[in-house]
Amino acid sequence: MEPILEVRNLSKRYKEKDVLHNINMKVFKGDIYGFIGPNGAGKTTTIKTILGLLKPSAGEVYIDGKNILNDKENNPSSIGAMIDYPSFYPNLSGYKNLMLYANVLDLSNKRVNEILELVQLAKDKNKKVSNYSMGMKQRLAVARAFLTKPKIAILDEPTNGLDPEGVKDMRELIKDLAKDNNTTFIYCSHILNEVQNLCNRVAMINKGNIIVEDSMDNLLNTNKEAYSIISEEKEKLRHILGSMVLKMSDIENGISVEINKGEFKLINKLILDNHIEVSGMSKNSNSLEDYFMRHLSL
Repeated sequence: MEPILEVRNLSKRYKEKDVLHNINMKVFKGDIYGFIGPNGAGKTTTIKTILGLLKPSAGEVYIDGKNILNDKENNPSSIGAMIDYPSFYPNLSGYKNLMLYANVLDLSNKRVNEILELVQLAKDKNKKVSNYSMGMKQRLAVARAFLTKPKIAILDEPTNGLDPEGVKDMRELIKDLAKDNNTTFIYCSHILNEVQNLCNRVAMINKGNIIVEDSMDNLLNTNKEAYSIISEEKEKLRHILGSMVLKMSDIENGISVEINKGEFKLINKLILDNHIEVSGMSKNSNSLEDYFMRHLSL
């Protein structure tokens, strides 16, 4: 399957500092693609370069096989974006704010009303934005990103400042828009639990490099499980379990092992049969946050 968005060898250099190093990404039609990394990792620079807001030092960005950095006429309608904190004219209504953008893009008021319905703001469209809640402002920002019926929507921290109910509403909105409008999403967020719940594929960036890009199922190893074993007989443990485990690493006062799901009884039996004293044993949680923290330390 050909990607709807492909980033090839994207690099960005500011003066003497390399911010992006040969970034490669593939986003497929229908993906809700999580893009994660610590502050300063290069997420925003990558997104702004994809959008044509920054000129790369090297590399290419393709949508449906077209190099959009060279064919800028495809940019506005191909990609919709919500980046940074949403900014609107507070004394104008939500409807009038969207109409300002619609007029620039030569879009009708019919499209504005359609998108207000989609983001569930139709009933509040005539209220001043200054009277909108944070969740309503975020929805209005999503509406603005969708005005041109983009093939791809990039949402940068769309749940910033939202309470738990607002986060849930935003998650459901994105799922609905992806399903009903056949839109591909790139979703940037620091809330890794939300990325795990929402996205089917993920790329992790750190220090300007893509560390990993894979499906959520593969990243979380749903057919594997990990355990921490605390023991003063660490070397004996390593020797006894070495051939039985998929992966082994040192932790404080013991080792961590990764095994196929359901094989823990065999590991436990080996420990008992070899009379290894163990002071603690616990199953490691299987989450994107754990994966993220492990790989940032590499």
